[in-house]
Amino acid sequence: MRIKLIIATLFCTAIGVSSVQAVTPTPKPSNKVTSTKKEITTPVSKNSINPSPATKAPTVNSTKKPSTSTSTKKPVKKKKKKVKKTATPIPSPSPIWPPVGFTSNKGIYAKIPNGKELLGLISAQKRLAADVIKCESNACGAVIVAADYPCKWWEIKSTVSGDDLNDPNKKILLGTLRTTYGPLSPNTYANILLISEEPLFLPQTIDPTTQLPAPAVARAGILVGNISATCHKSPTEEKIPSNIYIPTKK
Repeated sequence: MRIKLIIATLFCTAIGVSSVQAVTPTPKPSNKVTSTKKEITTPVSKNSINPSPATKAPTVNSTKKPSTSTSTKKPVKKKKKKVKKTATPIPSPSPIWPPVGFTSNKGIYAKIPNGKELLGLISAQKRLAADVIKCESNACGAVIVAADYPCKWWEIKSTVSGDDLNDPNKKILLGTLRTTYGPLSPNTYANILLISEEPLFLPQTIDPTTQLPAPAVARAGILVGNISATCHKSPTEEKIPSNIYIPTKK
């Protein structure tokens, strides 16, 4: 049994590195649920109050006055030490549920993050930061998913398209991408990168004058879009996570 959610948008994310393609999601006509909002709830950091360090009070030493008959001691005036208060951490508020700004269908939710939002996700998860290196040279997308109930695994389908060389106003299909992701608990978010093997740059050439590699030339209009997310309630035996890209035959 599975529940499927369609996000009919064209998408390519600004990863925050110098050579990564950027794109803004564009609505695409569909009879399925369409995501139109771009807001995302920024993770709330956990704050704490650090008390000022306690100061050690100086001690006054007693002195003796010489006398021929008797000696008296001057009483020592003691100061009370300040008691250090224990810091009480401020708890983070509970996440808003159901998610705001997500496309929803029968208890599952999905949203395409913009470039700034994706940078925040990458900085919070080292695994995503490692995966994003692949997106310096290949076309990539991203999606945030969640559900009201547990999902055994997720299946994300998308397409990669580019500008038609004969007509820059038209798009041509370059390939299809199928991404899988592991189990997810209820009311929990997963940030999934969609990594294809479609190159963002033309094949490198040699400069005939210098005989050195010429600067890389970016391909125009490479987009990852037509994203659909499926929450599977039954387990699978296939390898997860994965990104399987099938280029269009030319």
